[in-house]
Amino acid sequence: MKKVWVSLLIFALGWSLVACSSESTTTSSKSGKAELTLVWSKNEASDEQLSNILAEFNKQNPDITVKRVEVVSSGWADYFNKIQTMIAGGKSPDVIRVAIEGIQMFAKQDLLLPLDTYMKSDPAALENYSDLHPKLQSPFVIDKKTYGFVWDWNNVVMHFNTDMLKQAGLSLPNKGWTKDDFLQYAQKLTTEKDGKKTYGFAIPNYYFGASAWLFNNNASILNDEMTTSKLDDPNAIEMMQFFQDLIYKYKVAPVPGPKDDQIQMLINGQVGMISAGKWPFGTYDKNKFTNIDVQFLPTFKTNKVIFGSGAFPVLKSTKYPEAAYKLSAFLSGVYSQKTTLSNTSIPTRISVMNEVLPKTPAQNWKVYADSADIAKAVEAPMQYGEIQGVFDRHVSEILANQSDAATAMKKAKQEIDAILKK
Repeated sequence: MKKVWVSLLIFALGWSLVACSSESTTTSSKSGKAELTLVWSKNEASDEQLSNILAEFNKQNPDITVKRVEVVSSGWADYFNKIQTMIAGGKSPDVIRVAIEGIQMFAKQDLLLPLDTYMKSDPAALENYSDLHPKLQSPFVIDKKTYGFVWDWNNVVMHFNTDMLKQAGLSLPNKGWTKDDFLQYAQKLTTEKDGKKTYGFAIPNYYFGASAWLFNNNASILNDEMTTSKLDDPNAIEMMQFFQDLIYKYKVAPVPGPKDDQIQMLINGQVGMISAGKWPFGTYDKNKFTNIDVQFLPTFKTNKVIFGSGAFPVLKSTKYPEAAYKLSAFLSGVYSQKTTLSNTSIPTRISVMNEVLPKTPAQNWKVYADSADIAKAVEAPMQYGEIQGVFDRHVSEILANQSDAATAMKKAKQEIDAILKK
């Protein structure tokens, strides 16, 4: 996936559909010019960045023109629905930006063009496939068919306000810190002065962020095959109960509010720790906030790192499959990643990671590089949007103290299982 894959991936854009391809017939682009439409948010690539990328692309492909399609949405689920509406309405774009949260849905609905044939016939367009981190690329290979080339990724690690650490007499914890260590940090970072309370930690009350903590307790929302929910597992219940206890028992975390900006709360010194990926660094940069460092999440029963990634798949309805493949491949290339992936997402090419990550304004930036090798993909079946909604709703009940964790998670499992059986 940002919230990596929730809040930072919300598109604050105007609805502007431009020159979309409306035909479902696939034709060759080997002769004549190809006119492609690309769905890609200005939130992720500005007009200037896109212009630079396309200028480089056109040096290699002068007969291919590309126009941006903009879509306003409230998050990934809404975005996917609007892409489907465009397709159903005969205004299908050629290449779309899709995160891991939607690739299964589009592939299983037979809306995407498998790219393996084009990879074999035109391997040069892909620019060193082996440079793409294999684990991060794996979600876009479904049933042995390749539906995209991974462009960016994000994870969840712990972010610390280092000024608050110093004031509490704390240093950055080591990689192997535990649940007990985390609780001690949260307690020492929680203070009250003149009626103003500062909290140790802000709880991630959304699917991607909470899943990272579940993974570290040997739990998950779904089973490995993503055919049933595991939220009734004692390990899952234990983690959600721990979240509730952080608020009401230990009093080291605030009740999450719908308008809370946890990144800004960390910058303002309202909380000492948040768990997030690389995406907060964009806000840090805008606020000239440098008192920041990162570390792996604490170990509970294990230590894993969640990841979400994204690519630019080609829709099956494109009139120009060869040209669309070339664009999809180019957007995953070194030039594209260097041009667009600065401080909010992590590059997926190993060579670009090695160049970009050391520039991260956090001393422990290697956390991001090291986590790719041990990362586990966010669970994103084709019913992701519905499942996310169910999970987030029941987590909100737990954190608002409207339900105990066991009751809420068992109800969530029943609802999710019903969705998966549809």
